[in-house]
Amino acid sequence: MQAQRLIFSPGPHIEIESFEVPTPSGDQILVRVTRSHVSAGSELNFVRHGAAAYGLTPHVDGREQFAIGYMTAGRVAAIGESVADFAIGERVLTGGTHGSHWLVDPSTPSGHIIGIPDNVSDDIAGFAIFGDVALHGVRRAALQIDESVAVFGMGMVGQLTLQLARLSGAYPLIAVDLFDSRLVKATQSGATHTINASREDAPQVIRDITHGAGADTIFHCTQAAHILQSLLEACAARGTIVLTGSAPGVAQIRLQEELLRRELSIIGIYESQMNEPHPYWQWTRERNRRACLRLLSAGELRLDHLITHIVPHTDAQATFEMMARGGDDWLGVVFKWD
Repeated sequence: MQAQRLIFSPGPHIEIESFEVPTPSGDQILVRVTRSHVSAGSELNFVRHGAAAYGLTPHVDGREQFAIGYMTAGRVAAIGESVADFAIGERVLTGGTHGSHWLVDPSTPSGHIIGIPDNVSDDIAGFAIFGDVALHGVRRAALQIDESVAVFGMGMVGQLTLQLARLSGAYPLIAVDLFDSRLVKATQSGATHTINASREDAPQVIRDITHGAGADTIFHCTQAAHILQSLLEACAARGTIVLTGSAPGVAQIRLQEELLRRELSIIGIYESQMNEPHPYWQWTRERNRRACLRLLSAGELRLDHLITHIVPHTDAQATFEMMARGGDDWLGVVFKWD
């Protein structure tokens, strides 16, 4: 039986490749994918800058053609002889690449799988993996009730971070982005104030909103490393900046004037080695994903207003070309495989 998957190379250049559907053995689980969800930041890094930007090593002959992606929803199609926790037909969230089938192998870093609640659609379920990233950042920030928060970058991770900060009791919630359309969606996500990032006085506006203090915690959820200095200027004394967006590149900051004299803290977020609980940090990636799915099921976390494109996988080339151009005509992008 033949399956299909998307093969990416910089450009973007996307091909649809056929492959043989694998047969699961042992504790492996074969999933028939219905939706694959686009991680715009990391996947656009690949199509713009190549394998190294995505953490991959080019092939021996220098080719940079890979199946990428890590957020999929679908149904269990077959199970290995050792599988007891999942049944054929069950709806599941997995870490698969963009393709019609994904073999979940627990021995690999992308070999995670959890059930999807009945009232959470496949269209949004995959973004619970983004929610895992956002929730880890919010947990590391250790937010308190009525702690002022600013989120720079209203992409999917930023929108989820904003909502999770709201659920943590933060106030006010300030959303910052270059696109007014995304700021409108941020208001739907719970922002109390919005600022267009093109304003040169954005740090001062944040200070005005927070009665001169600056934001207690600022989340950097963009791909723009160079804006870090502006975040330092907008942060309250002894405040915290959380780098959730995995921005590539170099940032220049005024070390003494902001970071040192005002005793600011900068926290990097990447979830390295977070697959197993630690005595001092019990919040694994799976636990975060389960929390996000529960919040989606309860209606406390909302993604429906953030999905702008649900398109057949055959439209992947045109879709990535649109995304690579930038602009505000897209946000949450999903490929259909059923």
